[in-house]
Amino acid sequence: MPGRLAPPLRLQNNTLLSILLKTWLNIQSFMKAILTIVLLWSSLLASASGVAVASVPDTNEGSQLVIGDKIVLGRTEMVYFPDITVFEGVGMPAKIDTGADSTSISAENIRVRATADIFKNLQGEALLQAIALEFDALTSTKLRDRPDKSDIMVTFDIVHPYTGKKSTLTLPMFRLAMIKSRSGGHLARPVVKMNLQIADKTVSTEVNLVDRSKFSYPNLIGKTFLCDTAWVNAGHDYLQEQSHARIIGRKEHAIIGGLPAEVSISFSNRYSILHAQNITVDEKNRQVSFTFGGSNKQTANMTLPLARKLDFRKASYPMVYVPVQIGKNSFNGYILAYLRDRSMYSSQLRLGSEALNQNFVVNLTRSYLGDKPLRLLSDLSVNEMPLIIGTEESIAVDGIDIVAKPSVTAKTPLLNVSSLKEVKTDKGKEIKFTLLDLNGKGHTLQKVIKKNIKIGGKSRPVIEAELMLGETYLAADVSLALLENKKDEQAKFIVGYGLTDAPVLVNTRSSYALQKTPAVLAGYIEQAQVGDLSFPVKLDTGADITSMNATDMTFFNRNDEKWITFTYSNHDGARQEFTRKVLDEIKIKAREGEKSVPRPVVRMQIKLGDIDEMVDVSLRDRTHFDYSMILGKNFLRHNIIVSSDEQFLLTKKN
Repeated sequence: MPGRLAPPLRLQNNTLLSILLKTWLNIQSFMKAILTIVLLWSSLLASASGVAVASVPDTNEGSQLVIGDKIVLGRTEMVYFPDITVFEGVGMPAKIDTGADSTSISAENIRVRATADIFKNLQGEALLQAIALEFDALTSTKLRDRPDKSDIMVTFDIVHPYTGKKSTLTLPMFRLAMIKSRSGGHLARPVVKMNLQIADKTVSTEVNLVDRSKFSYPNLIGKTFLCDTAWVNAGHDYLQEQSHARIIGRKEHAIIGGLPAEVSISFSNRYSILHAQNITVDEKNRQVSFTFGGSNKQTANMTLPLARKLDFRKASYPMVYVPVQIGKNSFNGYILAYLRDRSMYSSQLRLGSEALNQNFVVNLTRSYLGDKPLRLLSDLSVNEMPLIIGTEESIAVDGIDIVAKPSVTAKTPLLNVSSLKEVKTDKGKEIKFTLLDLNGKGHTLQKVIKKNIKIGGKSRPVIEAELMLGETYLAADVSLALLENKKDEQAKFIVGYGLTDAPVLVNTRSSYALQKTPAVLAGYIEQAQVGDLSFPVKLDTGADITSMNATDMTFFNRNDEKWITFTYSNHDGARQEFTRKVLDEIKIKAREGEKSVPRPVVRMQIKLGDIDEMVDVSLRDRTHFDYSMILGKNFLRHNIIVSSDEQFLLTKKN
C-alpha cells in the first residue's frame, strides 16, 4: 500500500510518536522562522553591498545561479566553443576545478612551430622543453610578454563529439603551462587564448592543450576562466543545465536508429549502456560499427564515431554518442553510452547518472511520461512542487536518522538492518530488528508484521514505519532485510517507487536535497582544524575525495582489521601523529606519463568555520605541494560555494 504524504504539521496517526514528531516540527518551524529572518536581513545587507543573490525556484534552498556579477557553476558543466562554427550549440562536458590554475581542453595532433634558429630541427616534447628553458617558463613571464607571438604557433585538432569530424585551429602560443607532476618535476603544455562559453558567460581565456581522451571529462575549467567570472558549488553537477532538465519517468519509450527502444534508469551507475551486438572498432578511423536491436526485435546497423573506451577490471567497451529521441517534440539529443549486449535485459538503453545530470530529472512514481510532451523542471509552479530528493539522503525512520537512496526497481520501500528475529506475542507475530544510525549508534525496535512479501525467492516481513523526509511526514509500509555486508554497517533505506502515489522527483545532480542547507561562501584557501592543529587548506572542487599529507605511514592489524599510523606535517612546522582504521584504498587516475598509486583512506574530523564534518580522507605524501591538505567534494558537497580568486571568506588566517 503506497504511503500517505502529509504536510509537516498534519500528522495522521494519534500516536505518542506522532505527538512527539509534531512537537519537534513546531520547534523546527519556529527555528526556521528565526533563520528566515536572519537570512532576509543578510540578503538586505548583501544587496546594500552590491551582492545580488538569485535563487533557483525549482532546486534546493540555497542553490543560486548568480551571486553578485558572477555566475555559480556546478562541479561539472557544459562548455561551448562560440568561435568554431561546426560546434554551434554543441556543449562538451567539463569539470569545474577551483584547484586547477589552468584551463585545459582535449586536443589532438598538437604541433608546435617555432621560427627562431635555436629551435631548428626540434619538435614534440623536445621543442617544448627547449622553449621552456630558453624563456625560463617556470619562473618568468618572458614567453607570455613577448610582443610578437607569431614566432611560435600551435596547430591542433578538436574532434566533434557527434560526427567525429576534426576542426583544425592554428593560434599563437601564449605561454607554456608547467604542470607539477605527482612524481616530481613539471610537464610542459602549450597554452593558447580562446573564447569559451558556459551558460551565458563567454570568456577569452588561456587554454592549455593536451590529449584528454583517457579522462572522464574532455575539458577542465580552472582559474584562468573562473577568476572574476564564477563561483563553484561542488555539491551540484550541471547546475546551469538544471532549469532545462526534462522530467521523465522511471521507464520510457525511445527511438534509436529508427527503431523503438525501452529505456530504463540507473542511479548507481555513472555511464549509460546501449544494447549492441557484432561490435567492431576501427581504431585507425576512430569509428565503431555495431548492430542495434530494438524492442520490436528488428535490427539496424549503425556506425558512430568512437568517443573513447571505458575500461573495467576485466573488460573494455567502446563509448559513442548515440542519437536518442524520447517523446514527440520532447527530447531529441545525444547520449554518451558504452556498447554492450543487453539481450538478456528488458531495456535497450539504460541511462546512467551522467546522462541524467545533463538532461533529465526522474519522476520515481511514474512511467512513460514521454508518451506526452515532457515538461521542464522549471515549468513546475510553486503550488505543484513535488517532493524532490537526491541520489543520497538522510531521512528519519521512526525518529532514527539513516541513509536513504532511491530505486527504480524496488516497489515496496526497503529498510536494510543489522539483525532480524521473528517473535510471537499476544498481538501476533512481530519482528525484532537492530539498525545503526548515521552516527553509528545501535537501535533495537520491535513491530507488528503486517504481511510478508516474496522478492527473488526470499520472504521479507513488512511493517508500518513513520518517515520524515526533510519536512515531509509519511506513514508507509516498509519491508525489512538484512544488510548483505558486515553487521556493524549503517542501516540503509531504499526509497521504492511505491512509496507514495504523490510525485517524487529524483534530481541526480546533488545529494541531500532534503536537508536544504543554506549556502556558505568560501575562498579557495581557508583555515581548517584537524585534530589539535589549525592550518590553511585548499578547497578543490575538482577532487572527489579530501586528501591530506601523510608520511612515515605504518600499517598494522588490530582485531583482524587494517589500521595505519602516519605523521601529518606542513611547511609552517605543524606536526602531529594520527592512528586510524583503514577504510579503503583508492587509485587516483594519473596524468599522462605517470603511474597510478593506491592510497589508503581513513576517516577524519574536519572543522571549517561552523562546518564540522567527519569525512573520508585519502593519505599521500604532499610535501612537495603548496598546501598540505585539500578539501574535496565529499566535504564541500553541503552547499559550500567556492570562489576561485578570493581567500579566507569563511575563516580567518591564523
